Amino acid sequence: MKRFFTLLVLLAVVVTIAASQPGKVVEVKVLSFNIRHGENRWGKSNLRAILKVIQEQKPHLVALQAVDSLDSDGEVRFQLRQLAIQTGMYYAYGASDSTTGGSQGVGILSKWPFEKTQKLQLPTSPGSDPRVLLCGLVMPARGFTFRFCNARLEYASVFDRALQAAYINRMLDESIQPVLLAMDMGARPNEQPYFSFRKKWMDAARGSLLPTWTEGVPGDRLDYIMVLKNTRVNVKNYKVLRQDRDASDHFPIVATVEFW
Repeated sequence: MKRFFTLLVLLAVVVTIAASQPGKVVEVKVLSFNIRHGENRWGKSNLRAILKVIQEQKPHLVALQAVDSLDSDGEVRFQLRQLAIQTGMYYAYGASDSTTGGSQGVGILSKWPFEKTQKLQLPTSPGSDPRVLLCGLVMPARGFTFRFCNARLEYASVFDRALQAAYINRMLDESIQPVLLAMDMGARPNEQPYFSFRKKWMDAARGSLLPTWTEGVPGDRLDYIMVLKNTRVNVKNYKVLRQDRDASDHFPIVATVEFW
């Protein structure tokens, strides 16, 4: 009886893994962008510039960091929902903490509906701002599902960034489904927070030295798109969109990933 039960468990695991693998090559285009709380360098709304980037790039998935949902003059200005309406994409919002009249956090947009979403609180030291990991389960092709996750790590504390990076890796590195992870890590590839992802993750930038923030010099790469190496996967291309230096203090990054 015990052997029969064990076989059933193993069969269930095999079926689950098989269900998460594509039958043919599935191409997914991802865009990640810290939008600076919806304001450009002069404190004006940058949502039109963000919308233009999304419409021009036509990504399947979008990860946005530093997103606000504010109540201004009795009207809720939910930045993520505005972008979702304009692009026709599905959205999920993960509030990390409250601000005056609203909240701030991270958001994801998806061409495909979410099968499920999940928000996890990231560890912080006393007095640090709350941070979250937001994930959505999507099905881009029949019989193939994967997790798309987004986070913005603490920029003011090296200790917290390293702690949060290690926690995210621990939460996701044993995932049965493939995982796409976008982050404003706030750390360069030669710094401690990045080290958590060197073993089990594929960095879409593949050693690129292009900075991802507007005041950066070569090597100042703070924003990332990563893929968990638990399935057959390939990063087809990666680029930093440097056309508009005024929309935010970060540049958008884009990667095309192939699963098969």
